Amino acid sequence: MPTVADAHSVHQHQPGPLQQQPPPPPPLPLQTSQPTTSCSSFQQQQREAFAHYDLKHMPDAAARLLTAWEPLLERMNAGCSAPPAYEHLAEATSVVDQIAKELAKKIDLRIAVGQSPHIFPSLRNAFIFSRNHLFCVFGVGRQGVACPTRAERAVDLAAAHFMFVRNLSAQVRTNQYSAWEQGLYEPAEEIMSYLCSWLATTKDCCSVMRDKVAKCVSMGTQMLANMMTANPDVQDKLWPRYFQDSELLGQLLATCDINRVTYVLICIYNCTLKCRERCKYMTDTRIGRDLLKGMLDKTAKMLCEDECSAFDYVYAIFSNLIELDMTPDIMCAMCYGRDEQRPHLLFQHHITFLQLLDGMVSAQRGGPPLELSIDTALFLVCVTKKLVRLVRKGAELTETRSKPAESAHQQPKSLEQLSFGLDVEGLVLVAQFLGRITQEMGPDAKLKLMHAGLGDALLDLLDFLTIIQPRSTLKTLPPVSKQCTATSTSSPSPEPHRQAAPLPISAEASTCNPPKTSPSSPATVPASEQQPPLPQQPTQQQKQSPFFMLKTDTIRIIANLSYEATEVQDAFRNIGGVHAVLNHCAIDDDNPYIKEHSILALHNLLDSNPQNQDLVAQLRPQGIDRETNAMLHNMGKSASVSSTGKVRVAPLLPEKQQQPSKQSYIAEIATADAESGQAAPAVADAERDARLRTQLGIEDLQSKISFMEVDM
Repeated sequence: MPTVADAHSVHQHQPGPLQQQPPPPPPLPLQTSQPTTSCSSFQQQQREAFAHYDLKHMPDAAARLLTAWEPLLERMNAGCSAPPAYEHLAEATSVVDQIAKELAKKIDLRIAVGQSPHIFPSLRNAFIFSRNHLFCVFGVGRQGVACPTRAERAVDLAAAHFMFVRNLSAQVRTNQYSAWEQGLYEPAEEIMSYLCSWLATTKDCCSVMRDKVAKCVSMGTQMLANMMTANPDVQDKLWPRYFQDSELLGQLLATCDINRVTYVLICIYNCTLKCRERCKYMTDTRIGRDLLKGMLDKTAKMLCEDECSAFDYVYAIFSNLIELDMTPDIMCAMCYGRDEQRPHLLFQHHITFLQLLDGMVSAQRGGPPLELSIDTALFLVCVTKKLVRLVRKGAELTETRSKPAESAHQQPKSLEQLSFGLDVEGLVLVAQFLGRITQEMGPDAKLKLMHAGLGDALLDLLDFLTIIQPRSTLKTLPPVSKQCTATSTSSPSPEPHRQAAPLPISAEASTCNPPKTSPSSPATVPASEQQPPLPQQPTQQQKQSPFFMLKTDTIRIIANLSYEATEVQDAFRNIGGVHAVLNHCAIDDDNPYIKEHSILALHNLLDSNPQNQDLVAQLRPQGIDRETNAMLHNMGKSASVSSTGKVRVAPLLPEKQQQPSKQSYIAEIATADAESGQAAPAVADAERDARLRTQLGIEDLQSKISFMEVDM
């Protein structure tokens, strides 16, 4: 059997030649019974086959197709390397394009044309001819084509055949199977792969030619999608090809055309929907892992596009994978080839996937819940444990948590000196995800998470956060300026700039992005009363901590786990969870609403649990911690704890404070009055006031009021 012609003028990306497949014999056997071995006898056989098609009994569309293909296929069968005449190319392109548009409107016509004899074998030969002719005119010359006019006709012919097969296969399973059986995907893949490489390597082509090539590749992508859509038999046969022998899907996904990317995503979604076996190709093969990473890389760009439907298909693909319990497979696929000596666990692909996962769970509020198995939650518990261990190691802390007294005296490095990579961001996302899914879990599922080590991991995380970022309540106070206090009170002065307090972020927002707030504007001062401008000291905008609200999310998980789950409550008591929650019942600027979440968690831990209640009842106050004492000292206050556990706050006494004696007080008044000639009456009045204070028992009343203890 002769091979297709001439490979010397083909671009360097040209694949190997395909074997031409002759059409089957016509209904009435007209071929000779003797076997033919020479090239001339074979060509004569093909001409007889084309000449004796029974066009009268075929649908009009099928007859027009065979007639339009005849001059092209006869030239190919004759072994002629010269291209056909322009009018033959134009006529064939026009006929195929017109019939493709007719097929799009009538499913009955698609069925009739697909059942016509010789259509699919002749269609394969037409694809091979289009492939060979396109390779002959592309890949040479400064603009990437030998002849622009002939190149445009070659691309138009290939695009017309792509559209024809796309419409012929739509919703007709027999046509899909016939297209696969005849191997139409082989020349189609080679044409698309070649044109994708041409688009990537050719920079000087005209815009018209580039647009035509891009449209042709997009049409071929739609053709492959329609060949497999809603046909599991064809999908099972054709899908493995794209993860073993062909890298076409990755090549198409890597293009910059968002519409073409959308068609690739539609094809992937249709082939993987509710089928774990085909989804495994995406996590267990090198090509599949590259496809997953490519989809995640394009997610951020898709979100920036206006009315971009491509992201919807990425969302649908990963939702399907998650519902098939393939979250562990996806996370492990992203780690494939990871250096074991790498200090950090997560890559950017992990972060993007966790953002999708968290968004899918939060988007289900008020609608049907995302179907997640307990295995997915258990896997994320393992991820949490490993991340906590790595961040503690990165902060040069021990793997086991320390006692509260020891935590308060540890001096960790500053955040600028530590490097956690993307592990902290991933830890925040996992904590948000666990905080949402634990709300819907029953006691048995919660207990499984505790047995997997989630409780210990949460307390280790709280201990790490307490050491690395102690509680702060002074960040929102305005800066104190001595120059402002010295300003005259007779004229109004501008209000100093204040840094806005951190706002509580919503569940949907990323905890890694600080809320956008602006400082309050200064008060307006009349021009006549304006004071000279005070020298401004340079201030640095405070950078939000990467651990912002992470303590709050951790406490919320504890609250959800302990809700109406006695065994979980007991487990937290045994590992010190009650004490940890009690230690966080305080205001913290870096963790809005942590006090309220801690109170709720404490309620859930004590609810219907006498042992936990007795544990709290036996607790005794241990005094005021050093951090709180320092804060109160800066405010001019001091605090103490009474024997009954009450906290009392009082003004801070000076180191050497001496109260003036009664005699010195009267003498001072007498001396002052004597100078004015009224010394005697003043002394008498002072003595009378002193006797009155003694009789009423209110001696030194002013000093007693100044240092009175106040209950909190």
